[in-house]
Amino acid sequence: MKSAVRTLIHFCIIACGIFLILHRRVISAWITGEPMPEPPEWHKKFLCCGKKEEE
Repeated sequence: MKSAVRTLIHFCIIACGIFLILHRRVISAWITGEPMPEPPEWHKKFLCCGKKEEE
């Protein structure tokens, strides 16, 4: 059981590290108050946050 918990903790630490590396420009813009960087094309295609409403 201790081995499974230790493995899960290591996995979570690695996942958080990858998240921080991938989102470093967004985190930096948020901290400094600069405009958010443009998301990549694949992000716009698959996630709703980049889609603009048609008027």
